[in-house]
Order: sequence, then structure tokens, then C-alpha cells
Amino acid sequence: MSDPQPVAAIEQALAQNARFLDRCSRLAGVGAWEWQVDTGALVLSDSACELLGLPAGRVPTLAAVLARFGPDGAAMLDAALHLAATEGQGWEVELPCDADEQGPRVLRVAGEWDGGARRVDVVMQDITEAAGLRADLERTLERLALATHGGGIGVWDLDVATGQLAWDDAMWRLHGEVPRGQRATVAGWRRRLHHADRHATLRVLRGALRDGAPFEGEWRIDWPDGTVHVMRGSGRALRNGDGQALRLSGVCWDVSEERRLQQQLEEQHELLEVTLQSIADAVLTTDAQGRVTWLNPVAQRLTGWSADEARGEPAGLVFVPRREDDGDVLPDPVQACLASGQPAQLPAGAMLLSREGELRAVDDSVAPIRGKAGQVLGAVLVFRDVTQQRRQFDEIRWRASHDGLTGLVNRVEFGQRLARTFERAKRDGSHHAVLAFDLDRFKLVNDHCGHAAGDEVLRQVAQRLEAGVRGRDTVARLGGDEFAAILENCSPDEALHVAQKLCDALDQYRYSDGAQSFRIGASIGVAPLDGRWPSAEAALREADACCMLAKEQGRNRVRAWSQDDATLRAHRSEHRWATRLQQALDEDRFELDLQRVMPAQGDEDDGRLRGELLLRLRERDGTRVPPGAFMPAAERFHIAPRLDRWVLRQAVTLLQREGPVEIASLAVNVSGLTLQDAAFHDEARSLLQQLGRERASALCLEITETAVITRLADAARFITQMRALGARVALDDFGAGASSYSYLKALPVDLLKIDGQFVRALMTDPLDQVAVRSFVDVAQTLGLTTVAECVETPDVLLELVRLGVGEVQGFLLHRPEPVAALLAMHESASA
Repeated sequence: MSDPQPVAAIEQALAQNARFLDRCSRLAGVGAWEWQVDTGALVLSDSACELLGLPAGRVPTLAAVLARFGPDGAAMLDAALHLAATEGQGWEVELPCDADEQGPRVLRVAGEWDGGARRVDVVMQDITEAAGLRADLERTLERLALATHGGGIGVWDLDVATGQLAWDDAMWRLHGEVPRGQRATVAGWRRRLHHADRHATLRVLRGALRDGAPFEGEWRIDWPDGTVHVMRGSGRALRNGDGQALRLSGVCWDVSEERRLQQQLEEQHELLEVTLQSIADAVLTTDAQGRVTWLNPVAQRLTGWSADEARGEPAGLVFVPRREDDGDVLPDPVQACLASGQPAQLPAGAMLLSREGELRAVDDSVAPIRGKAGQVLGAVLVFRDVTQQRRQFDEIRWRASHDGLTGLVNRVEFGQRLARTFERAKRDGSHHAVLAFDLDRFKLVNDHCGHAAGDEVLRQVAQRLEAGVRGRDTVARLGGDEFAAILENCSPDEALHVAQKLCDALDQYRYSDGAQSFRIGASIGVAPLDGRWPSAEAALREADACCMLAKEQGRNRVRAWSQDDATLRAHRSEHRWATRLQQALDEDRFELDLQRVMPAQGDEDDGRLRGELLLRLRERDGTRVPPGAFMPAAERFHIAPRLDRWVLRQAVTLLQREGPVEIASLAVNVSGLTLQDAAFHDEARSLLQQLGRERASALCLEITETAVITRLADAARFITQMRALGARVALDDFGAGASSYSYLKALPVDLLKIDGQFVRALMTDPLDQVAVRSFVDVAQTLGLTTVAECVETPDVLLELVRLGVGEVQGFLLHRPEPVAALLAMHESASA
């Protein structure tokens, strides 16, 4: 039997050792447990229970222990336990552990197989703090790698003692090489340095080693491909306690693109500054408060301020704009731009007052200067001296609105002023007047003294017209010798008074050229300019119509518009006819009738057709208008030659036609204006030459006696030319003038057409009988054929036969019919 005293001592020692081990385990954060493989029994130390957050003194199951490590950790730990039990391998893992109120922990768990006892012994250590530090370090390193590699930053380190140089991969790429695990050397790096930067860069690094101060600089690197790149680097030397340099570490990055852009920006800035210094425009810049920061030389010259004097001064003090018409100061455009943040501009016609007091016309624009964020940093004002251009523009504008000969406003400007005055009359009911002038004997000066004299007459007339109206009135030259005036705020009686005063002034005016003296005079029309008219042009047309009536009624007089003036209505009708005739010609709405001309003895010349072509106008509604309604207007507005050419072409076409009906004679009327038209002469010759002499003999051109009064020589020449080409010529309306017989001496005509006024009253007026008898006698003496028109009764026809008239025409014998219908009827009868 053993001694109880030693046993107790041993047990006490064992208990002390257990307590000591337990304290050590707690202090070290270590816990132990064992797992019996065969029985599944589990034994945990108190410190292990504490690490796992399990109550001490209780024996938990393996599932309860595994649950503390979460699903992934439990699976890993279970697999490690069974691997140790089956294959006898030891293991070590780090697993997160949920320790309830103690919070999550990270445990290092290591296991070892005890084959004799058939159990797995497990030791756990709390490494939560170490794992956290390691994770922080890993994250820091990851961020550093991301910052350096992502930003293209290379890291290097030089061991001063050994001379070993360490580069990361980014450093190799910064030097144009692919990292392949090679070692960097100081000598290799020196060779890569651009030769111009080698000495200075090495001097900076030696200074950092010597002084210990941080360094930063730039140097160029020659890449293997021959390109040159700019590097920027920074670093510092690490020293021991004795101040001895141990290492030199730093970073560098490629700034080639930045330097290239910087150089390009500097070049552009230099180019911009040189450009602004040399351009013709003046440039002034300000800060956000509107204080001047810079002026180019042109701006200095125009403002009178030097750049140094103006710098810091308000822009409104340096650039002083004034209004052109009254000299008032205009608002500062720079402040307007800065306040609104939008481009601004002075009104048209602005002037710049320089420091010396000189005024110049300027054209300007000011725009805000903005930063990248859009904030207004200042303004730039660009302006130029446009004094000469504005002077030229004013002259051009004056020339565009005024007559160069007389200095009066021209037709365009007059029309604009007339329209403005008319609109004012409609708006406020005010009364004005418009005057139309036409000089009466101006052509005589041109014909006898030349156009230079005529120009002088126009200038002197313009001066008298301007002197005779009020200061606010407008006088214009519309063209040629036509003038007009606008009398503003003028009653009809006052307008008539002004017009008569002007008429009297021009009546007293004489133009002298050597011994010759010319009286000019003017016909003046006056019309009210108020809201009664549909347009301003209508009022001017009425004034012009009154002017034409004044000229027709004797010239050198004033004709005022009146609502009940029948003569004026007739004149307006002629104006309307002018437009209608032009439209009818353009739309080919003229037609021809034919009135047969027959031998007085009733001989039909074997059925051949003889007659006079009579012009008709077909209106758009189908009605036909005889020539008596429109020919006066055609003569007045010089449309008659176009009508006569059209009729002559139709007559030639009829004579060229082939058919069973032979046309023995076609008479065509030629007006007085046409007789003076050289173009008609040329076309008539051409048509007759195409027609041939034989067929041309069937054409008779009728010229009225009154048409040859002013152009007797021209008429004689035309008649001679037409007769030479085969045509016949008749002197129409014979006897209507006082000199009828004298014309026969100068005009080689073939027929005499007795004026109808002697035929209609032939049976009741003895004088008409004597006249017709004398006409027949003269015609027989000259070998001419006589034709009597307007034959309307059998008694007149018999008397004409008795008197010896050769041919007759009139309603008694035949009423005019459309040519086409008449020819168709004759062709049907022949068939």
C-alpha cells in the first residue's frame, strides 16, 4: 500500500500544473480539444470553450463545435478531421469563428492524429488581430499596386551599400522595355538617360544622398525604338541613426504627353499673342470685375491709353463709347456682357472717344471669357476703327437713295418715303399731298444744245423745286425729266398753292446757251395722300394722271385731282387699257375681222376676195372689243407698233396660204407711231421679201393722213420701200387735214381713201359733194384709185358711182366678219 502523503502531493502538483497551463493558454489565446474517433467523444479545455464561445464545464457535441465556423468553415474542418483519422495526416487551417457576444474571430486550427489512442488532438489559437493587420496590409498593397500600375507610376529602390537597383514592372515599361525578370543596373539606367540630361540628373541624385533632402525633377529617356520620353521622378534617401544613407527610393512617371501639350500650348499662346499684337483689330481684355488686364497696340492707339496705364482701370474709363447723332455716352458693353454672361455689342453708329478727345467710328463685339467650369473669368472686347468705311457706307447709302445728277432723292427712296407717309395717314388720319412734275420743253434743250446742257437744266430745275417747298417736304427725281414731291401735313388748298408757286417759278426760269434762250416750264399734277387710296402707288398714279392731263391741256399748268373729274376718269381708263393690251398680246387674244371692199360698179373681179383687216380684242369672258375702244390707249402708251406688227404677220400668213379662194387685196392699217418705228420698217421689209413681189401686190398698207404730219420724210421713205417690194399704199382718211393735197406731192401712194365724214352726209351737204368730186378729180389726174368708206345707204352708193369713185366699203355692202369664218364660207361655196 502506497503512502498517501506523496500521492496527495503529486495530485496537488498536477493540479497546479493544470492551472498554470490553463493560464498560459488563456494568455496566449490558445485552446485545445480532442476528438475520439471510435466513440465520437469530445473533450475541450476551458480556454477552448472560451475561444469558441461555448459554456465551460459542458461537453458539447462535434456538430456544436463545427457550427461555430459557419457552413464553409464547418465543412472544411470536418473534412480535415476525417482526413487525419483515415490517413493519419496532420493539418493547419485558418477559419473565421462566430463567438456570439465576443464577436467574430479568426482562429488558426491545427490537428494531429494519435494512432495509439485513436483520437485527433486539436489546438486553436486566436489570430484575429494578426489576420486583420495582414488583411489591411494586403489591401494597402493592392491599392498601392493599383495606384502605381494604373497610373503608370514606376517604383525603384537603390541599395547604397551594394549598389543593387530594384525596379518593378512599371519601371521597365516606362523605359520602353517588356519586363522579363532581368535585373536593373545603375549603369544601364545611365545609358538610357538622354545625353543632355545625364549630368544634371546624376547631380540631383548625388545631392539627395549627400544632404538627405527629398528630391524631384525631370529627365529624358531614350527608348530602344529611338523615341524620347520625358520622366518625372521624386524620392528620398533613407538613413540610419548615424545619418548614413542606406537606401535611395523613389517613383517616376511618364510626362511626355503633358510636356508636349504644354509646349504646344506655349507655342499657341505665343502665336496668339503675336497675332493679337499684329492684327488690325483692337483687343482689350478684362477680369471678372471689368478691370482692364491687357490691350494690344491697336487698342492702345485708338483709346489713347498705354497697356501699363490702362491695366487695373475700369474698362468703361478706357473704352468710352458715344452716340453718333447727339454725342451722348453709351452704356459700357463690357459691364453688360459680364452682367448677362452673354456676348454684347454697341448699337449701330457708335463712336469711340479717345483719351485725347478724338472721336472715331467703331464696330465692336464683346464676349465673356469662361473657365472650364463655365464661370465667367472676364471679357474680351474686340473693336475696329471703321471711320473710313462708315464714311464710304454713308456715301454709298446716299448714292443708293439719291439721284447722282440732281442730288434729289431717287425713285426707290421716294417710294419708301411715300409708303411711310401713306401708312401714317392711314394710322392717324393725317392729310398729305403728292405732286407729279413733267418738264414741258426739256427735249428742245437736249436736241439743240446737247445732253450736258440738258443735265445742267435738270440740276437748276431741282434747285428751284427744293427752294419752293417747305423744309420737311421731299422732292425727288423719278427719271428723265420727271419729278415728284411729298408735301407732309398739307391740306388740298395749301398743296395747290405750293404747286402753283412751283409752276410759276419754272415758267419764269430760262436756260441760256450762247445767244439761245429756252423757256422750260412744267406740268404739275396734285393728288391728296390720305387713307382714301388702296396704296401709296395709287395716289402717285393719280397725281401722274393729273400731270399728263395738264400737259395735254396746254402745258405749264397745274391740274388738281377731283373725285368728279370726267376727263381724269377717261385718262385712268386709258391707263387700264394699257395693261389690258399688254396682257392680251402676251396671251394671244387678238383676232382679225375682214370688211370687204368692192368695186363701185358692182364687179366682183371673178369672185376674188378684197377687203380691209380690222383688229378685234377678245376679252377673257369671250366678248369682242372693236379698235375704237383701245387704239387711242395703244397710241398713247406706244403699244400700237406691236399691234401693227402682229396684224402684218397675220396678213402675210393669209396671203401665203394655198386654197380655192384667191385673195385679191388685203388692206392693213399702219398707225402714226408705227410709221416712226425703225424695227417695224425692218420687219415689214423682211416679210415682204419672204412673200415675193407677186403676192405682195395683194397687200395694201393704209397710212392715215394725220400720221404723216410730223414725219413726212420718214413716211415718204417707208412708202417708197414698200412699193419697191410690190405692196400698194393707200392714204387713209384723205381730206381730214388742211394739207391733204400737198401730201400727194410728197407721198407716192396708190389709193386715196376718202374720209367717212365726207361720205355719210353726201346726199344732204353740198360741200361734201364738192369735196368728193375734187378728190376724185385729183386721183384721176394722178392715176390713183379712190375708195369711199362708211357707205351705209343706197342713195350714197349711187351718188358715189355718179361722181366716179372707184371702190366702196361700208355696212350697206358688208358687215365685218371673222376672217377664218369668211374664208371657210367662200371655200365651201367654191367646193
